[in-house]
Amino acid sequence: MIARYRALLSHPGVSRLLVSSVVGRLPSGMFSLAILLFFHARAGSFLAAGVAVGAFTLASALVGPLLGALVDRVGQAPVLLPAAACQAAALVALVLSARAGAPVAALIAVVALAGAALPPLAGCVRALWPQVASGEQLQTAYALDATSQETIWTLGPLLVGVATGFISPAAGVLLCALLTVCGTGFFVSSPLSRHWHGVSARERSRGGALRAGPGLRVLLCSVALAGAVIGAVEVGLPALATHAHAHWSAGPLLALFSVGSMTGGLVYSARSWRLAIAPRYTATLVAMALAVAPLIVVGSLTAAFPLSVLAGLALAPMMACQFSLVGELAPAGTVTEAFTWHRAATVAGMAAGTALGGWLIDSRGVSAAFALGCVGVAAAGAVTVLGRRHIAPAAPAAAPEQAPFELAAEAVALAAEAVALAARSDGGELTVQQPRTIRLAVEAVALAAQAVAQGAV
Repeated sequence: MIARYRALLSHPGVSRLLVSSVVGRLPSGMFSLAILLFFHARAGSFLAAGVAVGAFTLASALVGPLLGALVDRVGQAPVLLPAAACQAAALVALVLSARAGAPVAALIAVVALAGAALPPLAGCVRALWPQVASGEQLQTAYALDATSQETIWTLGPLLVGVATGFISPAAGVLLCALLTVCGTGFFVSSPLSRHWHGVSARERSRGGALRAGPGLRVLLCSVALAGAVIGAVEVGLPALATHAHAHWSAGPLLALFSVGSMTGGLVYSARSWRLAIAPRYTATLVAMALAVAPLIVVGSLTAAFPLSVLAGLALAPMMACQFSLVGELAPAGTVTEAFTWHRAATVAGMAAGTALGGWLIDSRGVSAAFALGCVGVAAAGAVTVLGRRHIAPAAPAAAPEQAPFELAAEAVALAAEAVALAARSDGGELTVQQPRTIRLAVEAVALAAQAVAQGAV
């Protein structure tokens, strides 16, 4: 495992790329909680806070693919830096507008603008990995990327809690703005990002990432269905803690889910896999369903702690397979856009899993949320099986075989040479030039037979 990571990180600029991408994406693990706490403090209502978080998330998911497509055209820095500046300005305006007494509806509009300006850093870093790695190393890079996401989701809420607890809810929002600008600037200053350029219109696939073929669309359908298990678990574990009258355990349960994901990601990236990436992705979906299933019948909070770790084990490997397939299936010149579509599909699945899971908890109990997650990820596996023709990356093209008429022409040429050698005039008599003549005749016959066989096919 260590040798694999050392080999990957030994490439020039990779360490900085990884660190800067984590710092730049850290606000992604902070926004939901920061906005939730800010709006609850301002409006005194979790309904308004939930609508604000939803507006931010929906806007980022809708506009993200447009920003990704723009990155593919003009490069990373010309898009990331203005987006980061716009988002930071919107977050500062949110705090100032709240202090000025602006109505909640206006504040929700401002937070939606901030979501729309979310820099597509995740898509950008995943577009860069193929520039520094290939083959198994590229799989290791994607697995490391998926594992590092758990650091973002674990550390982000902690930073918001500290800023809110020690200063104010507005401080959590302003910290997001500061990290957005600093993290994005740090990322685009890395040589790999700075030297990455968009492609010309001639090189780019027409119609964008989703219109070139069914492969990416089928994959994104499975991504959305698999995202439901994340949302269901993230609402189910806190509900499990609440029903056990142990509110304090909600955070540790979610943290253990992330620990399981990080552990699974490290183990996954440490192995060499003979199984092709498409069936491997199907296998991780099945593993995810099996890993979450024990939570359906969990009988005590004590058992929930180790089962939370188990439930997360297949998450990072599943995401790593998705990243690999997106990179393989993205049409030429649309790789950043394709990864932003992947994020949008994941967010949509998580939102659906959270909403439906919450409704099921109220009506059927906590176990129903985990059952929903298992059904969602199992359905994703079914989609990959039914659409395996589309999501399996195309094998490298083999060298073209000679056409039948070319083989026939070679056979005629060899036969003519054999006849010329055989028919040498020596005192009026024909003499055979043995070894070379026989060899040429045999080759001529073989080529003629091959030409006939190919023509018949």
